[in-house]
Amino acid sequence: MRRAIYETMTRSKATAAHFTYVDEVDCENLVRARDGLKAAAAERGVRLNYLPFIAKAALLALRRFPKVNASVDDAAQELVQKRYYHLGIAAATDAGLSVPVLRHADKLSLLDLAGHIQAIGEGAKAGTLRPDQLKGSTFTITSLGKLGGLLATPIINHPEVAILGVHQMQKRAVVRDDQIVARTMMNLSLSFDHRVIDGHEGAAFCGEIKRYLEDPGLMMLEMV
Repeated sequence: MRRAIYETMTRSKATAAHFTYVDEVDCENLVRARDGLKAAAAERGVRLNYLPFIAKAALLALRRFPKVNASVDDAAQELVQKRYYHLGIAAATDAGLSVPVLRHADKLSLLDLAGHIQAIGEGAKAGTLRPDQLKGSTFTITSLGKLGGLLATPIINHPEVAILGVHQMQKRAVVRDDQIVARTMMNLSLSFDHRVIDGHEGAAFCGEIKRYLEDPGLMMLEMV
């Protein structure tokens, strides 16, 4: 496992021209949305945290920015744009970092996303996932939850062209209507391959994710 991580990270840093874009998200509406649905999800046997909302927002943003849902064929010097959305969810395990994959994640409802993320997370920690469940992602999300800290620069999961880093959600003093108030805030950091994604495209993609997370009701318009 460590050797595979070593080889993948080395290949990514040696080939992709990394740049990272960071923005902050006001999560007050997201917190209310999750709190309002948590009990209903629990009745269905699903533990609803914030990651399914983030995954859904990212998937919707990928539809608007299809170049981000791609991979680079370095040997052929070609960009391979994918017509499917296989979402990688990085998982920290005792053996090392693995990336279980949700295939055709764009076709999953919020509840289904939550259930599948829960299942693959448990499978990754138990070491019971099949090899085919650990490859083939087209875009990756990495999150350490409460250990997420303020900011990190995630390394792209080669041969993908972008990765989303999710950081700790916490109360911060911010300015709203010229008043200092406490709001639940979270940073997002997206690393892109600058050979493929320009700065303004990366910023716009991040802004689209932010738009959905700050107003989760917008996702209802496009929910599966």
